[in-house]
Amino acid sequence: MDSTRTRMIVVAVAVCLFAIGMAGFLNYFKYRSTADRIVKARLVVIGRSIENSIQASLSLGLSFADLGMLPGLLERERATDDIIQSIKVFDTGGQPLYGTSAALAKQAVPESWLAAARHAGDANWFVEQGTDSAVGISIKNNFGLTVGYLALRYSREKIDRAAHAVGGEIARAALAVFAGAAALASLALVIVMRRLDRDMYIVAAALRKPERGALTDSMGRGPFGPGLMRFFETVRAAETQIAAIRGRLTREAQ
Repeated sequence: MDSTRTRMIVVAVAVCLFAIGMAGFLNYFKYRSTADRIVKARLVVIGRSIENSIQASLSLGLSFADLGMLPGLLERERATDDIIQSIKVFDTGGQPLYGTSAALAKQAVPESWLAAARHAGDANWFVEQGTDSAVGISIKNNFGLTVGYLALRYSREKIDRAAHAVGGEIARAALAVFAGAAALASLALVIVMRRLDRDMYIVAAALRKPERGALTDSMGRGPFGPGLMRFFETVRAAETQIAAIRGRLTREAQ
């Protein structure tokens, strides 16, 4: 029984490890998914605020390529969230028009941004490409025609660092829970197996000494008592039947 007890404890510990490990992984990836969704939604809100300002200027009759107040607005909006690295406005052909700095306004737009913007149409678009990760929206004029796109480049590295920090906390918490669960499961198994060992010993002793006859009261106690008593009665009934068959065969042989 000692080897059986050891194997059962190992299985219980392995089950605890699998269950808690899977829960930890699911929580980690759930956090990453939720964090990405929140960040993107936050950036879209900032982008919509800039778009509303642009459309208000276009309503006054200003040309999309001649919005002098836009660079200052982009810089102010960039400063509202430390995850934003830069904001760029470009036309439908990919030509850069405005940016949070003069140098940025002249830099070429990544092809992935232009492709994602064209593919999304009127919907928001997202690019996850290392340092070129961005959230974008389309900019329309008063006639509902798309005249350009707004892209908010954000720091993917900051999001990953935050996710890794949370992953470390989840791992430490999961390790503590695993240690407690494994200890409790092992202790419970030791207690249960000890009672099972005692009941099995009583049954084995009774089977080795059939001349003592009836079952003892102690065999019916505990969670395993009724089952062991039925097992004992079945074995005794089988022994009686075997003895009867053997006696009949002996008489027939004579």
